Amino acid sequence: MSNSDFVKGACRHCGGHLEFPTEAAGQSVPCPHCGQPTELTAAVLPTETKGSRGVLGTIIVAVCVVAGAGGYFYMQKARPGGGTTALPAPVAQSNTTPVVAPTPTANLTTNDYAILPFKLEKTPGSSLVYVTGTIRNLSDRQRFGVKVAFSLFDTNEAPVGTATDYQSVLEPHGEWQFKAMVIESKAVAARFGSIGEAQ
Repeated sequence: MSNSDFVKGACRHCGGHLEFPTEAAGQSVPCPHCGQPTELTAAVLPTETKGSRGVLGTIIVAVCVVAGAGGYFYMQKARPGGGTTALPAPVAQSNTTPVVAPTPTANLTTNDYAILPFKLEKTPGSSLVYVTGTIRNLSDRQRFGVKVAFSLFDTNEAPVGTATDYQSVLEPHGEWQFKAMVIESKAVAARFGSIGEAQ
């Protein structure tokens, strides 16, 4: 599933932005914005937005994810004492308890955003899993089209996909309680990938 194409849609109740793998289309899930059940359907883009602009957007997102991951691992390697700090073993999913990912020991700060400790959490009474946490806008200006991405890993710490969430407006010094949907059932750990504004 790590090679899946992602599509965008909107909640039928609140119009909130949703992004999910093409294989998940047709599933009914609780909206991460309003909590109402909504069917995952891809939005139909106008003809002029398809083609090179879509490809360029995909390339930009991929470069941001790679750059964010590289920066994270560089920061880990540069810690006092040298070497990369070993991450705690991932916690396996179960049907009765929340799944919790290893979380950073300190807040991450990048691009005037603070990413507070986050976790991989199962929704009570369902099989849905989200990466949840809080992001703060550290700047004195509004941020528009903010998208956060997390890399997902299995029990062997092998990459199995990504989870993303989107916020249309983030006020100066405001906070965003994000919920990035995890479609890949093998995911047991999440690591911060990237955050940025839509261009």
